[in-house]
Amino acid sequence: MNKKISTARRGTIIFLSLLTVLVISLLIYGYDRMHDPEKVKAHLYACGKFGDRHMLIDKQYLHYGRVTYQGVNYWGKNIKEEHEAKGCDDQIQSIDLKVKWPEMTASREGFRLGSEFKNDITIALNQRSVWKEEQGSKDFFNEFLLLKLYLRKGMSSGGEEVSEVWIDETKTFNSDLGLYEIEVKSDDGVGKKVYWQERKGKGVSLTIKCLYFKDGATSCEFNTHQPNYGFNTSYITIKFHSELLPHWQEIYQDAEQLIHSFNTGEKQNEAS
Repeated sequence: MNKKISTARRGTIIFLSLLTVLVISLLIYGYDRMHDPEKVKAHLYACGKFGDRHMLIDKQYLHYGRVTYQGVNYWGKNIKEEHEAKGCDDQIQSIDLKVKWPEMTASREGFRLGSEFKNDITIALNQRSVWKEEQGSKDFFNEFLLLKLYLRKGMSSGGEEVSEVWIDETKTFNSDLGLYEIEVKSDDGVGKKVYWQERKGKGVSLTIKCLYFKDGATSCEFNTHQPNYGFNTSYITIKFHSELLPHWQEIYQDAEQLIHSFNTGEKQNEAS
């Protein structure tokens, strides 16, 4: 009987000793992380490059707490391994930022259809992989093909293609928004209005597509060119509720400023 008790005590002592070692190890590991600036930075920020611009992005803003990198198959089986093999010197494919406007602080979800938080928006910066010579100067990208797609009937724009003549004859100018506008007739019960800006002699500089659902939910998507990020430029997409449409210019300006705030400035330092 005493032998059994002794064995049990010995087992308990060994277990407690191992537990103590584990706790101490975790405390040391946590202390090390808290007091090593590089480890803290890696834990709190995601990094990478848009062309020659180094980016350091607060993970609180990022969907899933990460950026997506070029060369990683995010639909494949080895996502984690491929993603973790990338780092601060690798090219970013896209960032998706969850933002509360106008504070421009990180929000919990960003834009979500049907959400009661009408000031939550999602800002995405996507790097283009190619720039064709026939597109001309990288300072401007003509969004006319995207506009034509948006102007097709249906929520998913599956209707017949519209002509440039039809667009010119149908469009009206919304002076409150400073944008051209067409309301697209729908067969699926979802209302759609498309807005855009034109640059004389160049084409369409930005588009906004807004959808209006029967249950009162709304969704607007803003798209425009961003020439300063990426070797082949990038484009900005902003998703928001239609209640914020009158503020589209402020939202766009604030979105650009937020993106610029994540630029470490190393490009300028290298050039100087």
